[in-house]
Amino acid sequence: MNDIKKPFGTYTPTIKAQKQINFCRKLSNNWLGKQLAQYIRKKVIKNNKMPLDLTLEKVKMRCYLTDNISERGFVFMPWRYDFEERKQLLEFLPKDGVFIDIGANVGIYSCIAATHLSDNGRVIAIEPNPIVAERLRFNLTATTENKSRSPQFEVLSYGVSDKSGEFDLYLDSKNLGASSLVEKNSGNTIKIKCKTLMQIVEEAKLKQINAIKCDIEGAEDQALVPFLQNSPKELLPEIIIFENNHQQWKYDLLNTLSESGYQLLKQTRLNLVYTYTK
Repeated sequence: MNDIKKPFGTYTPTIKAQKQINFCRKLSNNWLGKQLAQYIRKKVIKNNKMPLDLTLEKVKMRCYLTDNISERGFVFMPWRYDFEERKQLLEFLPKDGVFIDIGANVGIYSCIAATHLSDNGRVIAIEPNPIVAERLRFNLTATTENKSRSPQFEVLSYGVSDKSGEFDLYLDSKNLGASSLVEKNSGNTIKIKCKTLMQIVEEAKLKQINAIKCDIEGAEDQALVPFLQNSPKELLPEIIIFENNHQQWKYDLLNTLSESGYQLLKQTRLNLVYTYTK
């Protein structure tokens, strides 16, 4: 399923495919733009052998396209896929900052942060699905290997929850980015190791955190609430971006954010962006 041994550039797209992708990425964020991008995307996937090695916004990714919705969105419709969220991340993340990506998927946020950070910066990318974690590591390596001042990055292949231990990860074979600790998929499960966010922070010996992104398909509260309640103030990040899955949460994440000194900066189609005010 993964081809991570051959170097980036092995699967360079054809000139036609690259032009089609470039065209999609410049479309307007409206109904017509979406329809055109989806139509061309189907053509590209049908007429080209996967994977494709793509350079997008300085990010280098080996893209498989058929099994990951977020990947397809970023490749063909970046103006629709988390555009405002990615913009806010870079505005709040200093060049020497620390970014924690919980549910990093194939590394879209992590790689974008890595292109922005200097060699004093740090990216901690957390992805429990082993297949996806391999792709994440490959993409981060490809993105940073020829950068003159690359940040340090770590890929942690386990989950983040409200307690440590072994848990079931529910898989979605049609969308690898939708794997979740919350039982909502009818697919297979695998056993994964989980840690609390505070454990991860302590093990990484972090003295500061500038930004957190959390997209773990309904378990965002389990990752963030214990950390917010127990973290010293100097570790609270300036910005937290997370998927709004409040119907599935068992903790009151939004109230905990407010009590911890955060306020809502932006609500988008899928996500919430909170900033620290105290």
